[in-house]
Amino acid sequence: MTAIIQDIVSIFFVLLLGFLAGKRNIFDQTQAAGFNKLVLDYCLPAVLFVSIVKSSREELFADSRLFIAAFAVLIAWYFIALIGARLVFKHDKQEAGLAGLSAGAPTVGFLGIAVLTPIFGGSAAMTVAIMALIVNVLLVPLGMFFVAPAGTKPTAALIKAIKEPVVLAPLIGFVLVLVGVRVPEAIDPPLSLIGHANSGVAVFAAGLVLSAHKFQISLEVIWNSIVKMVLMPASMLVVCLLLGVPDAHLEQMVLLAALPPAFTGIVMAGRFQTYINEASSTLIVCVLAFAAAAPGWIAIVRHVLAAG
Repeated sequence: MTAIIQDIVSIFFVLLLGFLAGKRNIFDQTQAAGFNKLVLDYCLPAVLFVSIVKSSREELFADSRLFIAAFAVLIAWYFIALIGARLVFKHDKQEAGLAGLSAGAPTVGFLGIAVLTPIFGGSAAMTVAIMALIVNVLLVPLGMFFVAPAGTKPTAALIKAIKEPVVLAPLIGFVLVLVGVRVPEAIDPPLSLIGHANSGVAVFAAGLVLSAHKFQISLEVIWNSIVKMVLMPASMLVVCLLLGVPDAHLEQMVLLAALPPAFTGIVMAGRFQTYINEASSTLIVCVLAFAAAAPGWIAIVRHVLAAG
């Protein structure tokens, strides 16, 4: 438990640095977008690729339960949040699509490695890669489909998402391992070098993003936050237990499910000028709540495992 507390303190310290830098106009949102691009197009793909190609074919097949759990929980809560936004909060299709991302898509790409690696070491990268694939290949294209103007083809959104380095790199890694191609060890040092920048730059960029948005509490923001920080990790715990996910991976899956919402939601909200206040306010509440949620969920998972 000490490790997760130290990890959270470190994350909030760097997050605060980014927030203050944004408020003092040391870095603007254009530069924040550049930092985000560095993380998603270079640092994180390198981390995920290296971690996957180091695995064996047997290890990948053994982790099929992680795919099933991630798919079931993330897809289910995306549509629950979307339907709730439509029926309860009376949003249109575009706003509901972004509500699904705000409540149902964890920011695995930005904070997954930063949160899990200090606690679980290199084994966490595989779990992060699986969750990142579900978020980027399924949830983000779903959001794009609902937000995009009428006539946009869902296949076009899916193809665009697959071409993103953060999706393409782990996919290539999976294929190489499945067909039995061993990647030379010489590629590890250069890819690891750029990968080491991932966590710090990602959290700093998150602080910059938060500094640009207005906070506004509402019943919908509270609902989104409860879904993201309570209901989603709780359902992930139940599904993983039912599927018999190994203990170490179970703890990682629950922690990833409890991460704040994906920053993609805010980026898309700004691009289409819709659902901005709700998305940014949900993100701020969840970032603050994560300080209590992370150690809380670790304690719950370990208690459940010990009782079992």
